[in-house]
Amino acid sequence: MIVLSRSERVALYEIPEVQVLLKMFADGSLRELLPEIHPALGVQYPKMDEVTGNVQKTKDLLVQLVRAGILRAKFYEKTMICPRCGSKNVTFRYYCAYCGSHEIEKRELYEHIECGTIDGDDRFMKNGKIACPRCGKPLDKLGVDYRQVGTWFGCRGCGKRLDAPEGKHYCRQCSLRFGVKESAMDDVYSYVLDKVAETEFARETLFLGELKKILQEAGYEAEAPAVIWGVSGASHNFDLVGFKTQPDGSRKTVVTLDMAICARALAPENVISIFAKTLDVSPTKPILIAVPALSDTAKKLADLYKLEVIEGEKPEEIFQEFREALDKITDIS
Repeated sequence: MIVLSRSERVALYEIPEVQVLLKMFADGSLRELLPEIHPALGVQYPKMDEVTGNVQKTKDLLVQLVRAGILRAKFYEKTMICPRCGSKNVTFRYYCAYCGSHEIEKRELYEHIECGTIDGDDRFMKNGKIACPRCGKPLDKLGVDYRQVGTWFGCRGCGKRLDAPEGKHYCRQCSLRFGVKESAMDDVYSYVLDKVAETEFARETLFLGELKKILQEAGYEAEAPAVIWGVSGASHNFDLVGFKTQPDGSRKTVVTLDMAICARALAPENVISIFAKTLDVSPTKPILIAVPALSDTAKKLADLYKLEVIEGEKPEEIFQEFREALDKITDIS
């Protein structure tokens, strides 16, 4: 399987249908994309079809998302395919070994305990009541008056009894009968969101895209991601940077933003690495967004390093705090 690069994955996040699907995973309304298998229509994914409006588009997008490493395929089921016409409209039938008819009926064998008569359940039924077909005695209680001693099969085509009919697959498209050795099989998958992609999507789409718009609305030139050269001559990567153009045409780095999303509170090491690069770049306002939060030690370090910290889980809370942080910036000369 070919896994796409990060930039190629990010491009997929921009597709509206992909955004809707991944947001369903992100908010918990969808935990696993499950297939439905229809005899005539084949394998479909109704939840995804609702988003794309097109079965073929759903299939194409799923292939892309798996290749990109965004979704992970999980084996779900095997479907049978007709070896002659390729149809998936295949059922399983039981056939009479004598005449080939599939008009097979399953019957039970009963024994009248008192007289020992053994016969089919149809022979024990008289005028809607159960009675021994040989001695005629009415039978009331199964397991007391009579008991089931076996099962047999009858063919309505030729009238013969069978210990067991022959089982074969039957294609409703071209009427081919075939056994398991002649059959073709296809794997059916369900899909779950990859954990790494889930974090990446949250950063790139749920958070950074909107944060960049907020910067631009506040009058900044914005780049996401951005590479800035520090006074040491080293280059540093930031998730989002806001610039202001100076009278001489140069750009001043006003806002640098780093975002960290993790299952637990962010560790101090992350704060230390961010401080090191902001010290070399010297922005007016370095901001760290931690989802969901910083650890207690990390918070103390952030205060010591004068890093603006925004914590939270919900995007709207983060966005509002980011706007408020931008409103406080006055020194951009």
